[in-house]
Amino acid sequence: MKAYIDKLSANLTDQYKLYIETFMVDLWSDHGLIEFRVCYALRSDHKLRNLVIKVEAAEAINDVERRAILAALFVEIEDAIDAAIAEQLVEAN
Repeated sequence: MKAYIDKLSANLTDQYKLYIETFMVDLWSDHGLIEFRVCYALRSDHKLRNLVIKVEAAEAINDVERRAILAALFVEIEDAIDAAIAEQLVEAN
């Protein structure tokens, strides 16, 4: 799964390369939960933003389910980045 997360991270970083200064994803597993800790900073304000997404470990039993959950999580991350970019554009105007 690490290779898949790395691939999704690389794709996201490439997609937002004009906007993102820093991007990190950390994966934790604790008490039956899989926890994704995401940090990113926009080039426009250098502010580090944090996002934590938790998923029940029982929901990701096989590789197909894990990949589907990871893809959905990265869509949530994209939405958060889009919202931060939009907020910065509004503030700039």
